Amino acid sequence: DQSGDGRFVADADGILQKLLDDIIHYMSCERRTAETGHCVYDGFTALAEKMREFVPKSGYSKPGEGGLSRMQLYLRDMINDFEQMRAVRDSETPIGLRLFCFSLIHISPILLAPYWNHFCDKQWNSEMPTQLYGCESGYFVGIFYVLIVLSLYRVQSELEDPFDGSGADDIQWDLWRPQLAQMSTYGADGPASRARGPTPSGYQLQAGVKETS
Repeated sequence: DQSGDGRFVADADGILQKLLDDIIHYMSCERRTAETGHCVYDGFTALAEKMREFVPKSGYSKPGEGGLSRMQLYLRDMINDFEQMRAVRDSETPIGLRLFCFSLIHISPILLAPYWNHFCDKQWNSEMPTQLYGCESGYFVGIFYVLIVLSLYRVQSELEDPFDGSGADDIQWDLWRPQLAQMSTYGADGPASRARGPTPSGYQLQAGVKETS
């Protein structure tokens, strides 16, 4: 910015912070609507518009001059990465199939328990005395079967949505934002950024503060 007051950086930072909030809300909310998705794309549009306004203020006449094309590449990468995350987030198992699997897991042991008990009793009837409740191995097989299948069902449910932050291996959004803020303390302006101390936003340059090289 030719003015050197950092006003553009402060405005772009505000747009970017709101965009990050909208992305986190969209990825972590349980029920998504079309409005939550529109807010994210509106944020990308506002950021692109702010980048377009920056071109004449930077002293160049074309967006590709002076390395300004990198901003467009960064914005494109952000949109592509969001689309990839959205494809993972929106690819869910149909609710009907979920209910069917959940019901089958809990009903199948009850339906198969007599068969397991009869099979075990038939195999060991000549070697074991007759018991009131049949062969104990049949109950063990039923319990073991439920544990295995139910564990796989839970693993599938957790892997399907790593963005809600409820699981131990999910994306921790409360840690992700401080990591973004920490990245602004590196690079050529890292010593000056660290000297200014932490700020609420991810960028250290604020309105009214002139950036020094």
